Amino acid sequence: MTNAINTGVEVRQVSAATPGLESKKVAFKEIPIIDFSAIRGNDKGAKQGLGQSIYRACTEVGFFYIKNHGIEKAAMDRLLSCSRDFFSMDELSKKSIDISRSSFNRGYIPMYGEKNNEHSKGDLKETFDMSVEVGSDDIDFLAGNPLYGPNQWPDSLPAFKSDMNAHFALMTSLSNDIYRAFALSLGLEESYFDSMLEKPLDILRLLRYPPQPVVEDEEQIGTGAHSDFDCFTVLFQDPIGGLQVINSAGEWIDAPPVDGTFLINVGDMMERWTNGLFVSTIHRVVNKSNSERYSSVFFAAPNYHVQVTCLPSCQTKENPPKYSAISAGEYIVSRYEAIIV
Repeated sequence: MTNAINTGVEVRQVSAATPGLESKKVAFKEIPIIDFSAIRGNDKGAKQGLGQSIYRACTEVGFFYIKNHGIEKAAMDRLLSCSRDFFSMDELSKKSIDISRSSFNRGYIPMYGEKNNEHSKGDLKETFDMSVEVGSDDIDFLAGNPLYGPNQWPDSLPAFKSDMNAHFALMTSLSNDIYRAFALSLGLEESYFDSMLEKPLDILRLLRYPPQPVVEDEEQIGTGAHSDFDCFTVLFQDPIGGLQVINSAGEWIDAPPVDGTFLINVGDMMERWTNGLFVSTIHRVVNKSNSERYSSVFFAAPNYHVQVTCLPSCQTKENPPKYSAISAGEYIVSRYEAIIV
């Protein structure tokens, strides 16, 4: 019997989850916490141990926390302040940079403006998205590439642009370290992905979730059940919590904020790149508190023209590639087109 190659791009189904909005209260050690400091050192044994820890987390859970990651608390405090300032603007100011005004999926998305699965009636959140800054003379911009273009910035917050660009640079540096750790976990040279990250398709997103202490409709929550379609996602969440991930038994498990850490999850592109070895786990947000919830996510993806094809360490004669090659940019565009809005 031959092995079929999946040439299409499909949105992951979420029907395996246990119905309802209750999640299992387990200690956060159920999602491993990994000391990330070794990636910046020269101890080969420590780096090998880091790679092994990430391999276990990505094959068994799809999520893991990292501590000792090199990003100072002050930087995250500044980002949280930027987020509060942005979302406290009046609606007219926010709508002036609505994402519908951008050809490059950048700007403000209002409440209910995004759906993450076909069952959702609109996510109970508002967001701001930005990506890498490119100039008007950029070759990809001039060629009409749909993912390289200008960001949108609010006129009423003059420092917002510089603060967000500074944080974007910090997160880009961290994501480069995470790529190196992923390479080690897959038995590749640490620098394997380096040449693919010169002009990455990263997205930095700010989010605000209003309180939802009583959920009247399970199809309208903070963020509906979904998997991310990037390589990996770096999440920072305030102390309110509300993130839930699904385990192999179909149970929803809390992924609470852990002080001093980021929460990393595998995306669909990395699952595709690893031939299904690394798991892109379905997750959702339900803010059942009485307070606003703020978070930020950094979606990491390589250069537009990088070919996402089965990595050499993830295929054998008995386990040939399951997916055909596709460029990272084409894959992301196809997933944007599949989002229901």
